[in-house]
Amino acid sequence: MRSTLAQRLEMARFILSVEARRDKNGNLRVYKLPTADGGGSFEVAGINDGYHPQAANALKTMLEQGRFKAAEEYVVDYLVSYTDIVTKWTQHPAIEAFLRDSVFNRGPKGALRILQIALGVIDDGNFGPKTRATLSEALKNPSTLLKALRRAREAYERKVAPPVGARAKFWQGLVNRWNKAYDFAQQYII
Repeated sequence: MRSTLAQRLEMARFILSVEARRDKNGNLRVYKLPTADGGGSFEVAGINDGYHPQAANALKTMLEQGRFKAAEEYVVDYLVSYTDIVTKWTQHPAIEAFLRDSVFNRGPKGALRILQIALGVIDDGNFGPKTRATLSEALKNPSTLLKALRRAREAYERKVAPPVGARAKFWQGLVNRWNKAYDFAQQYII
């Protein structure tokens, strides 16, 4: 039950919808990141110049040229490509959808660790035989696995970057994001 191209594009559009900052006309816009954000100096739809410099600069140029439709299409294609690693882990669309969002927010290794936490295996960020076998068993009940992934995403954040200090003010936004990703992914439960 591999995801279709239409589903993968829909998954990317979901990520775009929760990441994008838009101008008053509804067009994507360049967002200047706060000092010490860690993602660089600016982003477009969450694609920042710190982690994704080539894509961020290409998008910035498109927006400066008024090529808004091209920028939207570029973001969707980029998100599909960047998060496509999840198809090496799972072929189930609901699990794929949630993990694609996790990959975009926490990188491939972080997303894999989230998956491993959900599975109850050592979260070392390596997709080895134990993770593969445990995932294969868990996929027999994708609804239960999806719930475990939602819980694991929060557990991962608490483990890696606890909600203290300046980060605490962003915690509710993160929780909302995880819930939206979970709700979105549920539509693919078969």
